Amino acid sequence: MGASESKLAFKEDIFRLSGDPDIPADSSWWSRFYQLPESAEDVFALWPPNDLRHLTNNTDASPVSTGNAPPGPKKNAETLIYIAIARLEALQTRHAHSDPHTPITGEVLNCVRILTRLLPYIYEADHLAAWEAKFFWEPRKGTWVWDKKHNRRGPLFDGLNPRKKLAEGSENEEIDRPLGERLIDLLISYLFFPGFALPKKLDENNLPDLHVSYSIWQSGIGCKQSQGMTKENERNAMEVLRLLLTLSSRMMYLPPNVVAQVDIKALTYITTQCSRQAVLSLICSLLNTVLKYNPASWRVPLDLTAVTKDPKQLLVTYSLQFLLVLIIYPVPNDQTNAFRKSLSRLHRVEDFQFIQQGITLVLTQPVSGVASYVPTVSKALPWAPEMLVLFWELLQCNKRFRSFIIDTDRAHDFIVLVLYYAMEAKDDPARQGIVRMCVFILQTLSVEPTFGRRLNKPFIGQDSLPSVVRIPNFHGSYADYLITSIHTILTTTKGRLESIYPALLAIINNIAPYVQELQRATCTKLVDLYISFSSPAFLLANESNHNLLSSLLEAMCAIIDHQYDTNRRFVEIIVRSHKRFEALRDFTVDGALSELDRINQERKDRNNNVSGITSPSRGASIDSLRSPASSRSPPLGNVPEHGAFAIGDDDDEEDLETPISGPQSRSQSNASASMEDAVPVQSRSMSEKARGKQPVGHGSFSRSASRHGSTTSLSSLSTQTQHPLTTSTQFNPTADWLESWLPHLPLHTILQVIEDSKTSGTPHPRRQPAAAASSTADDAAATPRADQPPPPPIRLQTFTWSSLALGWYVSMLWGFIFAQDAQNNRGSNGLWAGTSIKLFNIANRYENISLRSPKGAVDAVGDSLARRISSLGFGAGAGATQGAAREGA
Repeated sequence: MGASESKLAFKEDIFRLSGDPDIPADSSWWSRFYQLPESAEDVFALWPPNDLRHLTNNTDASPVSTGNAPPGPKKNAETLIYIAIARLEALQTRHAHSDPHTPITGEVLNCVRILTRLLPYIYEADHLAAWEAKFFWEPRKGTWVWDKKHNRRGPLFDGLNPRKKLAEGSENEEIDRPLGERLIDLLISYLFFPGFALPKKLDENNLPDLHVSYSIWQSGIGCKQSQGMTKENERNAMEVLRLLLTLSSRMMYLPPNVVAQVDIKALTYITTQCSRQAVLSLICSLLNTVLKYNPASWRVPLDLTAVTKDPKQLLVTYSLQFLLVLIIYPVPNDQTNAFRKSLSRLHRVEDFQFIQQGITLVLTQPVSGVASYVPTVSKALPWAPEMLVLFWELLQCNKRFRSFIIDTDRAHDFIVLVLYYAMEAKDDPARQGIVRMCVFILQTLSVEPTFGRRLNKPFIGQDSLPSVVRIPNFHGSYADYLITSIHTILTTTKGRLESIYPALLAIINNIAPYVQELQRATCTKLVDLYISFSSPAFLLANESNHNLLSSLLEAMCAIIDHQYDTNRRFVEIIVRSHKRFEALRDFTVDGALSELDRINQERKDRNNNVSGITSPSRGASIDSLRSPASSRSPPLGNVPEHGAFAIGDDDDEEDLETPISGPQSRSQSNASASMEDAVPVQSRSMSEKARGKQPVGHGSFSRSASRHGSTTSLSSLSTQTQHPLTTSTQFNPTADWLESWLPHLPLHTILQVIEDSKTSGTPHPRRQPAAAASSTADDAAATPRADQPPPPPIRLQTFTWSSLALGWYVSMLWGFIFAQDAQNNRGSNGLWAGTSIKLFNIANRYENISLRSPKGAVDAVGDSLARRISSLGFGAGAGATQGAAREGA
């Protein structure tokens, strides 16, 4: 039969499948589904969504035929699933052909493709949820088809063996374990089956070996010798991984606010019930395949999309995605995720080196600038975002890997790489999820004291970086570079990323006690942020904006308390800016409102054509957020309000950059809640001296929690729908509101330094020089003088995962997966093309997008994710129990 005749015959079979109800399960006609198709395109292109939905929508079922069972698809759909799984089992457990040497690959792949095509349409049908749970995940029972000749229910039989009849009345008797478990075991076995995903082997009788060999595919972790997979083996393994990924994609048809709470039976079984041998072989095979792939071999083609059909690259893509789905999955009922646990137990240095080199190889592709004559070589690889997810997961669940990255100074390289992806995506509203993830990666690193200490290493060679992360005329350490980059994100995103402002400030907070010899430009930028956060327009725009000011002041105080004598430039700039800090001490609501009116009137008088800014109650101008206005009202007349606020000599001092456009919306109160978790109320209401008497461990990083290490919790991810520069009309500042936070700002240390400088003429040391400090001191602080109180304990701002935070995380990962699949499988060949996905609303919009590159696909997904996630309210600390349940370290 020719190719065209085969396609025509398969198309006719699809018509019959949808139009002829209750076809007998023991008919030889069913074999045509795993014999006729010659490629995956045949199955996907010839089986359109309308026919699939007609098959899953059983409107013709009679009450007699359904009984008390939940509504299911047409019986033909059930029979087809049984036939495909039975054939997969037969081909693996016995020689199913008259000639044992007949290749089985074609029939195995067709069974896999049939299930891959059908499952998403079962998942999208809400009315099939109960049937799907019973059919796949309850112990298997007998089935039947309608007897059209006698118009009655036919005899009971075993669905996987239609010729095996069952006794009447035994429809409720269990005959085997759940069908879904049996399917998953078969698929994982096929990933290690000789002659399919592994090279062919013969047994002692010179027949094809049917024994599953749990051999790791590639050399690397757990294996020193590759299995020698051919391109055909790689293509076969890729298609099985696609089906496993499709089985797991039940998450895509759930709302993001519940996705982390629902038991996804397929993932629960894989992560908790698979044998230890299967788990170790699978995780090592997937990891080694991903980490050993060298994208440099594809530098010749001018377009990465030209090689997306390469089986090796597709295998790497699906291996990475399926691995991440398994690792991230939050197993219900506090069960242990075997894959996450295995990842957390890696401990050999050579394994960490292998992982670090593989991740770096992918992430440095657009940063290295190796081949400037080939334009697309400088582009990020399509799976770079997923590789960032893998890196973050390793940091969170494996404390030994985290220590390896930090202690060996490889963290310096990752700082640059992570900042590159954050900077490259920060101006694109469609990819804000990537920016958030990059910030949380840096936050995870920043909770380690060693990370903060090693940031004092001079940053040499910054001029060779891409322009997006290059800082002109930069001189300083990695601490200077990190703080300056954070300042850039805060001041250039115009409030689009206000949800991660607390996380950005927490990074500065966590490293502040360890940074030394900050450059004058860096110190100026910190004061620049202070000016923005303390301006009347910013503080009065929202009832919780003062939390950001408090967080920044804590970081500034930490520098003074723990590294006073090694940061004399910073102290000098603080002293020269004394009017700004004294103005905040004298801040009043009425004075601030008057100040805003004055600034607004001055701008009108200058005919700047700038829309008026007022306070929430007076209609002042919100543009004052971007002016260097201080927060004090009456004394502000002595402080220049316009132009740059220069500190130091003109020849070595940068002007203060444009202050940040601050967050304004009511949703910022969620950030407030997260900040309250990071900074306990008791501490916030204490003086600096009293706070220093708290136990050292208060608020410290918890290594036992699997996902601690990011600050403030993802509660801050509830971005507002209104423009971030619009003033909230729901908030009216009052004197009581001001009194609730102004006296408790951590301003005492700074004011004391200013007062000391006025008394003595110059700032005098509050601590002994750092060189005199004990080299074994845990906090790297200098030994206090006898007449000075000891510095307060270092408090780290940590993060606890909640179910809604995991909803954001899962949404982002599946967005990457969907985008990659749409890029690799155009049109109707996509795994989930045309289905009604609930995790992110992109199905209809996606059809009108020209996907010229993987980046375009990710952008399309990211845009919808940003809109979808903006409606979520992430409660701070709400998921502490769930985070502990996912412990892997």
